[in-house]
Amino acid sequence: MKHTARLACVSLLLSILFLVALPGHRCLGQINEAPSNTEATKPDVPLAERRRQERREFQSQELMLAKSGSWFFKPGETPRILWRDAETVRLLGCKQPLRVRWFDATLREAESPDAPGRWLAWIEGIAPNGTPLRRSLTFYGLPKQITGSFSPDLTVAFPNFPGPKAPTVVVEHEAEIIRLANDIVVKAVLNSEKGAILVAGITEAKPHGRPARYVESAAVMNDDCHLALKLKVQGLQDNVRRLRPPRRRDQPATRLHQGTAAEAGVMPDAKARIDAVCRAWAEDTAEPFVTLVARRGVIITHEAFGCDASGQPIDRDYRCSVASITKTVTGILFSLFLDQGLIELDDSLATVFPDYPKNDPHVPTFRQCFNHTSGLAGLGEFGGMRNPQLENIVLNGIDVNQPGVKYAYSGLGFELAVKAMEIVAGQSAVRLYDEHLFRPLELGDVPIGNASSAGEFSAIELGILAQWVLNRGSYGPLEFIRPATFERLMPEPLRVADRGGWDSEGIGIHFMRHLKHDAPRGSQRDEDQLFGPRTIGHGSFSGCVFVIDPDAQLIITQVRKRSGPRSGEWSPKFFRTIAAVMKK
Repeated sequence: MKHTARLACVSLLLSILFLVALPGHRCLGQINEAPSNTEATKPDVPLAERRRQERREFQSQELMLAKSGSWFFKPGETPRILWRDAETVRLLGCKQPLRVRWFDATLREAESPDAPGRWLAWIEGIAPNGTPLRRSLTFYGLPKQITGSFSPDLTVAFPNFPGPKAPTVVVEHEAEIIRLANDIVVKAVLNSEKGAILVAGITEAKPHGRPARYVESAAVMNDDCHLALKLKVQGLQDNVRRLRPPRRRDQPATRLHQGTAAEAGVMPDAKARIDAVCRAWAEDTAEPFVTLVARRGVIITHEAFGCDASGQPIDRDYRCSVASITKTVTGILFSLFLDQGLIELDDSLATVFPDYPKNDPHVPTFRQCFNHTSGLAGLGEFGGMRNPQLENIVLNGIDVNQPGVKYAYSGLGFELAVKAMEIVAGQSAVRLYDEHLFRPLELGDVPIGNASSAGEFSAIELGILAQWVLNRGSYGPLEFIRPATFERLMPEPLRVADRGGWDSEGIGIHFMRHLKHDAPRGSQRDEDQLFGPRTIGHGSFSGCVFVIDPDAQLIITQVRKRSGPRSGEWSPKFFRTIAAVMKK
């Protein structure tokens, strides 16, 4: 289908939706009360802490549209952007009006949107701490005249509703509930930036002849547009330095492969014993998962256990959110920049972000961002790496930041590191992961929503990444980083007085401890550990497993949606079984 035809079809769809969803326009109400953390309301709070609260309050402020539904607009009806809680913003010290600049899909700037298609709003101002304020949003301009004969069926199916255990009254009102749900879904899409992003992406995309991959999604296309706009407006295009592809090795590094128990250095019944524990675990907890265990590159077991919510057995390609193990993947991506001299671990963020103050003690280094001593707090704060202006939101509170003071587990440092990688390499985050890690390693279609907690992997994909770690930066014929660079990722003693119970931290990697059955609780002694003293990896809120013992050449990965009940009983049995089947 040609571009103009696709545009006409989508525009007709939108016009129909507008008739349904927008019988009237309204402006969302603003809160006119003073913020609860101002100097007037909390005089007993120390000034420094009060200032931190105010900065945090300002960073959480949101923009909105004066007219509901105007993420989609006709040229001549330019959307008006304002603060959702304008009174709080004013009281926090942001008193200058916002300036909005408009750019089309080709990054042509116009006084106001004057054509159909994607439009990017670049919003500027001054934050209360005196730093530049920058935000950016996506809109979609409708054609002035809509033509075409495409009449879409807008019905959304709810195949699992109301379900076999639904109350009788719900079953009797099923049709009414579904009608309401469909109405709400349509309105939600139209009255959201995500809806504009989706439509803009569909009208600009070219057919692939197959389902679009995650990296080909409308959301990633939108990321590309906002990064290109940032590079243009802030004059950063000439600073872009593309990542080089992995080097070819003279001798291939170990790959995961099939082999015998003897080649793996395990007992002949190793697979049967590990599988038996996993099968009993899945049956007892009704929580499905996939396990992969390999030694010396030989896969000892790679099996799926349990059934999904519909009662169907899962397969080995079962893909799950691996939560904080995503941090390790981000650390691996960063190591490519480190290896090629594009970013240094002890560089300040100000070396990449042009608005950040130079030689300022409030600005963390990349090392501090990765080892949780950056002073920044939060997990998935401010939209993470997918927020086009994440680094600016952090800048708007940087004057109260205190890096290098204490260890505080946070994902925000990882998100900022990826935003820096975007600017250095001139590629949006998802494309960096896909082009420079996932495709060279021949992984599947890996969704990655943020840099610290939203990667979705299969057990074999985690296994390949674990083998990459075991190989110290290589896999098969490719060397991604030099061994000397890899060593810089390893945990090292923390350089802060308040370590929060942690002695060391690496770049998305830390030491992992699994105790023998008869070991004292919480023991740190090497002789009480199931695996070697250099065993590394990362934990996961979802219960996924990513463990590498370099001394035993052992990797253990497991993917699951949740830890499930009695994880504290089954997880130790699982690891002890693996340790028991290994030959010395």
